Amino acid sequence: MLLTRATNGRRKGPGGPAGSAPVRLAYCLNLHAAKTLAEVAEVLRTYTVPLRNRILGADSQEPFGVGMYFEAPAAAELAGDPAKLSELAALMAEERLDPFTFNAFPYGGFQEDGLKERVYAPTWEDEARLRYTVDVARVAARLQSAIRVSLPTPLQGDASPRYLSISTHPGAYGADITDRSSLRRCAQNMGRAVAELAKLEAEFGHRIVLSLESEPDASARNSRALAEYLVFARLVGSKVLQDEFDIGIEASGALMLRHLGVCLDCCHSAVEFEAPSESLRLAALGGGPLGKIQFSSALSLAKPAAHPAAVEALLGLDEPRFLHQVTGRSAEGEFLHLRDLPALQAEVARGAESPWPGAEEWRCHFHVPVDLKDALGLVTTRPHADAILAAAITEPASWSVPELHVEIETYTWSVLPGGKGSSPSEDAIVEGLEAEYRYVLERCSESGRISPGTETDNA
Repeated sequence: MLLTRATNGRRKGPGGPAGSAPVRLAYCLNLHAAKTLAEVAEVLRTYTVPLRNRILGADSQEPFGVGMYFEAPAAAELAGDPAKLSELAALMAEERLDPFTFNAFPYGGFQEDGLKERVYAPTWEDEARLRYTVDVARVAARLQSAIRVSLPTPLQGDASPRYLSISTHPGAYGADITDRSSLRRCAQNMGRAVAELAKLEAEFGHRIVLSLESEPDASARNSRALAEYLVFARLVGSKVLQDEFDIGIEASGALMLRHLGVCLDCCHSAVEFEAPSESLRLAALGGGPLGKIQFSSALSLAKPAAHPAAVEALLGLDEPRFLHQVTGRSAEGEFLHLRDLPALQAEVARGAESPWPGAEEWRCHFHVPVDLKDALGLVTTRPHADAILAAAITEPASWSVPELHVEIETYTWSVLPGGKGSSPSEDAIVEGLEAEYRYVLERCSESGRISPGTETDNA
């Protein structure tokens, strides 16, 4: 959904032309186990439409944002079958759903046990990763245009080109990168992806930003590492555009800067103990686009030695599906890193021989509902996400895109206590998503951004 500056004086926010820059909000569909196109359509009907009705009202004509996720086979099918794309576009137009952002990080099997570090496969060295990303980009551009054709009037009220975002990982799982040549090959394929994004913009008018997402233990584990890699990737990608697509030096550099940017995941940033202002500064470094913010929360435990019950609660969250990297910060400000919760269990068992029990704070990569201040017997990093969002909204000049994309990404509903081994009920998930939405909407309103449909005298 589109959030614009409040105009009736009920809420205060940054003023001036920059302060009027819009924010667009969605939730990511990767929390749902949907492998086929039919299953994606069923997810939209079962979860997304009821959520829209709760947030906007069943009679509202306001578009409701959706963060789309397709597994690779479904994306390829949709990209190659105009009839199926038209069918999905008709459904989304009828239900007033706006697919403005896409997640192309997990290739497939995201909600299946045994995933762990395989979520990075294939790496950006692999042609399969390039094909998948290009398929998603083609779907993004064509779906946006097809939805407009399906509507009596365009979704946004005019036929102007849209800005769309696609998130992906920064190259590979860190252990899979053996040398700098691997990173170069990743960047070369990113350059080939940018060539396709430029073609799609020329054909459909929509600007698409491929947004790299840092993650603990990835080839770029934090915002600083990602900023450094983007400098390298844009140079390497620019050379690919020159050599393989006969694009000039200046034009190739401009295309890499236009279409390759950052996805700032608040959970990942918090786990790495980044200051919110530093995360945003690094995202804007070099003038590239802030493709989107993934609004998400991690788990935190201060002074674990003094809280044995909380330590046990954290260790009890181990499960076979997702990676839960842990970062510790010592009293001296040094950082410790572990791959997953079983490794933390081993360190705790070592007792005084390990530096972990005596750390000042642990943070764990476990996406928890973003509206919660504490969860599962632990504190969340919600204030970190709040600070990033508030600062980003007040600094639109740093986005390098016409609007700020914000995607709620809590994909762990199926493994939260009480839901292990199976997903919670449909109603429980919709209720949880509604609570998340209302929390983020309130944070946006504090910065002067509200949905036009909610700006009434009685609100």
